[in-house]
Amino acid sequence: MVPIRQIGEDNWIENLTSFLEDHDVEVISLECEKVFQKIEKYLDWIIPSQTKDYFINFGGIESFDFMYNLKKIDEWEVLTNSIWEFVSLHFQQEETDKYIVFSESPSNDPICFKRETGEIYLFSHDPIKGAIVYKDFNDYLLNEIIEIQKLYTEVTFDSSKEEIEYKAALLDGNDIDFDFRYLKL
Repeated sequence: MVPIRQIGEDNWIENLTSFLEDHDVEVISLECEKVFQKIEKYLDWIIPSQTKDYFINFGGIESFDFMYNLKKIDEWEVLTNSIWEFVSLHFQQEETDKYIVFSESPSNDPICFKRETGEIYLFSHDPIKGAIVYKDFNDYLLNEIIEIQKLYTEVTFDSSKEEIEYKAALLDGNDIDFDFRYLKL
């Protein structure tokens, strides 16, 4: 059972804070609206409100167990301008301009917001591919919660198939590449 279902629901901040503290994750907020204004201007993009709410309350967390490769807001960048050479070699700039890098996968591939929709995409160097892996930041957060629950054996699965089915039911959405998500994340 996850401690929250949706960023913004009643008591979500208290419930997530309590959950994280119970799992030895120090909760650190940002509480700085100017950071958002600066990065939105730099990226020419309005950060989705759910994502903003998360970062205001939890954006300062630094943990190996929770949101490990999440970038600080002032490190977000357009995928076109990112450090990943395979992106410029295999994807057109007209395409990569549509994505904002906010995290990295365990294999150090960029995880991005799609500007228009807020959907979460993963761009991979092996295999060379870009695909939607979460419908929004909320589902990305829920997956991180499940992963920490697995680490503490609060949630266990008898097989990878069982885990995939559990996550697919909880983290659904249209056009999500579930196989790719499971392979890479």
